[in-house]
Amino acid sequence: MDDVARPGRPALEVVEGNSYSDWESVYRDNVLGLYQLMFRRVGNAPDAEDLAEEAMIHTLHTLRFPAPVHEVRSYLAKTARTVLADHWRKHYAAPRTVSDDESQAPPERIEYAPSAASASRALRILELLPDRFRQVLELRFLRGYSVGEVAAEMNVSRANARVLQYRALRKAAEVGLELT
Repeated sequence: MDDVARPGRPALEVVEGNSYSDWESVYRDNVLGLYQLMFRRVGNAPDAEDLAEEAMIHTLHTLRFPAPVHEVRSYLAKTARTVLADHWRKHYAAPRTVSDDESQAPPERIEYAPSAASASRALRILELLPDRFRQVLELRFLRGYSVGEVAAEMNVSRANARVLQYRALRKAAEVGLELT
């Protein structure tokens, strides 16, 4: 079949030498695949259309022609991931929490006088905990270390320090109930 345009149908453009010569050829060759990618990720047609359009527009501003097909497709895929990430972040982001660095600022002092009974009870609970649990609680709450400092002191990852703290608090609560 020849490349001659029929009435009502545009002629197909051949991408020569595995490169794109203009924006129209990039659009025609990639818009359907980009839309399908977006649809698989978001699950609805209106959002997929908007996100595919946004990815194409971002790409339009940065492409220089002639451009190799593989580079254009790679760039489109990277742009699509960025557009998707922005979409998810904008629509479904969790509320911002305070990071460990921000929490290192000293809080306003709360003055209270613990009773001798509560202090001795706390010490008794700490004595009944396993060594690692006792150590993490002492570092975090008695010495005021941040999670990062506890991790460095105990030679564990930050995530592991958080898990140890959580488990230690649970165990301390159990021990505290047994003491009553």
